[in-house]
Amino acid sequence: MTGQTSGQTHGQTAGQTRGQTASQTHGQTAGQTSGQTRGQTCLLIAVLLALTTAGCAWRSAATPPSNDLLIVGYDREPDTLNRFTTHILEDIQTCVVEGLTTTDEQMNVVPLLATDVPTSQNGGVRLRDDGGMDVTWKLRPGVTWHDGKPFTSADVKFTVEAINGPNYNPESTDGFDRISSVDTPDALTAIIHYKEIYAPYDIQFIRGTLPKHVLDGRDIDRAQDYNRAPLGTGPYRVADWKAGEYILLERVAHYWRGDQYPKIRRLMFKFIANTNTRINQLKSGEVHVVALVPWDKYREIAGLSSLAVHKTAGNAYEHVTLNERHFPPFGDVRVRRALTHALDRELLTKTILDGLAPVAHGPIQPVSWAYTDRITQYPFDPARARVLLDEAGWKVGPNEIRQRDGRPLAFTLITQAGFAIRENMAQAIERQLRDVGVDVTVQLHDGTAISAIWFEGRFDAMLHWWQMPSDPELTTFFAADRTPPAGRNINYYQDEALTRLLYASDRTVDREERKRLLHRAQQIVADAAPEIPLYSITRLDAVPSTLQHFKGNPTNTGIFWNVHEWEIK
Repeated sequence: MTGQTSGQTHGQTAGQTRGQTASQTHGQTAGQTSGQTRGQTCLLIAVLLALTTAGCAWRSAATPPSNDLLIVGYDREPDTLNRFTTHILEDIQTCVVEGLTTTDEQMNVVPLLATDVPTSQNGGVRLRDDGGMDVTWKLRPGVTWHDGKPFTSADVKFTVEAINGPNYNPESTDGFDRISSVDTPDALTAIIHYKEIYAPYDIQFIRGTLPKHVLDGRDIDRAQDYNRAPLGTGPYRVADWKAGEYILLERVAHYWRGDQYPKIRRLMFKFIANTNTRINQLKSGEVHVVALVPWDKYREIAGLSSLAVHKTAGNAYEHVTLNERHFPPFGDVRVRRALTHALDRELLTKTILDGLAPVAHGPIQPVSWAYTDRITQYPFDPARARVLLDEAGWKVGPNEIRQRDGRPLAFTLITQAGFAIRENMAQAIERQLRDVGVDVTVQLHDGTAISAIWFEGRFDAMLHWWQMPSDPELTTFFAADRTPPAGRNINYYQDEALTRLLYASDRTVDREERKRLLHRAQQIVADAAPEIPLYSITRLDAVPSTLQHFKGNPTNTGIFWNVHEWEIK
């Protein structure tokens, strides 16, 4: 599974839910007058709504978290709830659509809809003489889709064929395009035949599967009944999606884990793009959960008795993507190195991030078994940055902006609007690069729009983070042939030697050999500096102090991986 960008979430994160008809009913419009009282409330939810203007603005009155309703302050509205189509984090979808496996709070891959994780030791993985690999998934018996139809191996086969087929445009084909075929000897067995050994096979279906009986023969890209309310096997289904306001999930009766799950009846994901507003509503009790609390807000909420703030070293990193295809000067390694030397990242993390997130030097983070710190690092050295830019032919012009062949060294840096820390970081980057003669213009986009922009490569540089899966695969981010939709190489960085090394690291299931290859890959990436790593993500997840069984998660699986266990006491 690929990493996901986030302002995140989500952005991240990226995933979608399958409900049945609720996507068509967006509820009442909010074009009512401000003279309404709190007693005239939305019938859909047990939250009092005070309408403050005639322009559709509404807010929920403070109501305590309960096993009837838990409100999540979410940083953006999803583009779609189809997990294989979205470019955003998949927190909402995780509650609805389940994978064959998931990742726990320790970054272990654990079975979910599969009875176990296939390995060579348990006979689930077979390496073929032709260099390929067969993986046998045994599915959990008795699991049904929310409409009562059995979940079977036919759904696994259909998912692979749809993603690899010509009639569907998924967010990424990475991993799936290495599958040659799928056999289904019985309803609970799917045998995946890979063209080559593929090390991250155990998270291949972490996003779940597509229901064949709903989508077979249809144009999935336009199947809005599914894409806005996906059918799943998870503890929740979509009850309502009110555009611009919220998505409401309701518990599924007779969930396969047992009728006692999930413990909480309804989850509301309330879209609040502005971080200040989101945290203020968390403090006032208008929302109960905020994942990925901005670091500059930690002190505001850390002492509140109503909240528990969980700190988790995340498998994610903030960085500046340098799009070589869109802005050709980034194709010169001297320019890329100069930009990194020009940033005082230690100062930025101590001030803007309040010291809560350490400087990062590469894409694999210390929480991963594949991490190494024996790579080229770029300390703050503006003098060195100036020398490198001079060597690259970019000379300081009369307005103190560097020029070459009559063109200024000027580019646009895009980032997510409403994310105060990211906006502050972008402005600091703009100032520091100006000190070495580089002209940067910061451009803000809302969280949903920016996801389409990066996927289509319509930017010079982008400030964002990748939320990484448990597997340390770098191929999708840096291999020459893994630009979207085949992967996430949105630097459009091309290095054939690195590409061969990355594929070699994917084609071994020997962890020590793979670690050696990934260490070498990290060294090459650091030398080439195709992006500017800024800092490792320390997750701050705020939940009610009365919430039990919250476990968090370092990976792009997100905090809702065990939401069925959550309970307010």
